[in-house]
Amino acid sequence: MRRPATMTWIIYFHAAIVALSPIFSVVSMASPNGEVGEIARIIDGDTFVVRHAGAPNGEPMRAMHMDTPEKGDRARCQAERTLARRASDLARRLLPPGSRVRLQPAGRDRYGRLLAAITLADGRDLARVMIASGLARPYEGGRKSDWCRP
Repeated sequence: MRRPATMTWIIYFHAAIVALSPIFSVVSMASPNGEVGEIARIIDGDTFVVRHAGAPNGEPMRAMHMDTPEKGDRARCQAERTLARRASDLARRLLPPGSRVRLQPAGRDRYGRLLAAITLADGRDLARVMIASGLARPYEGGRKSDWCRP
């Protein structure tokens, strides 16, 4: 038995709504004071994967106004590796997966990551919190701090 054309269109319409609903839920998070994003995961102390209206599946983002120690092979000494682990741990506590943040995007870095200032859900500036902890240093581009020297 052949299905009526109207029924076919109704099925397609409902399938489209289901398929697009995640996109609309992310788009609806926009804020007049910046774009609202959702943390997907922490890469290190100043780099995260964030979902937002322009990237509902998530994209790498680098936090502005701070620099944290490098981890792994990019670290210049064991002290830097240790500090990098601590910075990543603090970032995970401040930004658990699924947490919402306000983003002030400011372009992209040389690696293609979104650059943005980040405001936590409680209104605190992420860079200020990380810097106050001693696990990040102020950074506005240019030469980075040497974490292996006191």
